[in-house]
Amino acid sequence: MKIVSDREFRNEPGRVREALAQQDVVLTSRGKPYAVMLPVSEAQNIEEVLLLASRIRAQMALSSVRAKATQCGLDEFSAAEIDAEIQAVREQRRTLSTE
Repeated sequence: MKIVSDREFRNEPGRVREALAQQDVVLTSRGKPYAVMLPVSEAQNIEEVLLLASRIRAQMALSSVRAKATQCGLDEFSAAEIDAEIQAVREQRRTLSTE
């Protein structure tokens, strides 16, 4: 993995492209990572690569939700408690929409 700043990417795109042929590249802005570049060959189906990337984003979002639930103690709810909470929220929404 190579770490590349915005400035380096802007000023030397050819060098970054060469690095990308060998390894993944992490783009940073002011020292903070914000994107990952992966090498893609002509033989690969770009739609398939993008689908996999969207699955990774979904998995990251799910992990974040689970971590937040654990922090709030919500990970110990039983299935019946979860169903009851969902039903209560639905009833609240119905009441608000009829007013």
